[in-house]
Amino acid sequence: MLAVGILIPLAALDHRIADGWLALTGTDPGLLLTGSAAAVVLAYLVRFFAVAEGAVDGAFGRIPPSLPMAARSLGRSAGRTLGEVYLPLMRGSVASALLLVFVDSVKELPATMLLRPFNFETLATRVHEKASLENLGDAAPAALLVMAVGLAAVALLARANLRDST
Repeated sequence: MLAVGILIPLAALDHRIADGWLALTGTDPGLLLTGSAAAVVLAYLVRFFAVAEGAVDGAFGRIPPSLPMAARSLGRSAGRTLGEVYLPLMRGSVASALLLVFVDSVKELPATMLLRPFNFETLATRVHEKASLENLGDAAPAALLVMAVGLAAVALLARANLRDST
């Protein structure tokens, strides 16, 4: 549903850009955004924003308001307060959010199938293609790689949480 919701306005924008280019130069550039990696990235941004935002919002909630107020009262600018107070305290949560989004992006199939460029395959699309042709022997290595990426991310998260708790 998200891919269709992104595809329609993206195609309209693409047509406007192509029409403007055609009016200026007299050459038709075709569709630039639709069916490109930019469309896939936009779909992933919209789809996984809530996952990342939830982790970062939780990290902001754990920082006592007195810390940034103390930094500001000591003459730190807002940017330096962000860099010297917030970011070091939120590093683990931001890393966790990035890993969760990465793992979800690796296994995301519907948006990738609809928005990907032609002749562009991800691990999930390769597994789907081979499995739908009932060629499970060729689908297995990509499926195992998707699982390995997920397990590696879980191991990194567990290691980071173990290090942060000690």
